[in-house]
Amino acid sequence: MRTLQNFVLAIVCFCAAGKIFANDIVFLGDEARLELVKKCGTECLGTNLKIGTPVRGASASQVANSAQAARHAIIVVDAATGPLPITREHVLIARQAGVPSLSVMFVNMPLLEVMRDAPELVELEELEVRELMNKYEMGGDTTMVFHDASIRSIPKLYTNGIGLKAVLSKVQSLPARKIIPLEKYSGRSFHAYLYLLTKLESKNVVVLRQGSSIDLWINGQSVRAVVKSSRPLSPGGNDELVFEAQAPINAPLGSRLILELEGKIIAAGVLSRGG
Repeated sequence: MRTLQNFVLAIVCFCAAGKIFANDIVFLGDEARLELVKKCGTECLGTNLKIGTPVRGASASQVANSAQAARHAIIVVDAATGPLPITREHVLIARQAGVPSLSVMFVNMPLLEVMRDAPELVELEELEVRELMNKYEMGGDTTMVFHDASIRSIPKLYTNGIGLKAVLSKVQSLPARKIIPLEKYSGRSFHAYLYLLTKLESKNVVVLRQGSSIDLWINGQSVRAVVKSSRPLSPGGNDELVFEAQAPINAPLGSRLILELEGKIIAAGVLSRGG
């Protein structure tokens, strides 16, 4: 993944049927986020922030679309279960969608009230999420951590804030995303530098070979593309492959992208050059 740092990220809003999806803040991660956003009410309305979250069971491209123009993403983790595979998936998708920064919110904290080892459990869960963010270069060491409630079994809870109102108060002052002018590409044939996810990182893993047909998301566009390169790429490997898309893509060179299979992300990469 570190090779991806060599490419500059281009930021654009996602448009479809004349509508621009431009959330300021997007809630990702555990599907407990849906209840959290539903309870948002006046606390969200009072911030003048556009709050969004993907639908239940959203595909990788749908998650990317919801985060496409966000200036910050809040990764929701159920404290009773800890980080799940969806946590890893959404952190990586947020990176590929160009979200500048992430924070974490642990929910269902009261469920830990009767647990003797609650302090150690929450500390381990936080450490796991931070390490995950660091793996995908999303600032895990410095990310803010929030909780939906304080509990008696953890008298000295380290937190950047308690409750949704505290979260929104902290993140609403974050700067807007920067738009960097880059050379644009438009066409069907292109090169992309890819990292193919392993079984640990994705529910679906494949070997990409010449003729493989795959769904691609880039800058709000979803297209079907076929691998043209003769050399295969196996899970855990990275390489530059040539693709032919069924429809033209329009994106600046250096734009990040994802490949998905049956709605799950299988690869992360960047548009390296045309032709």
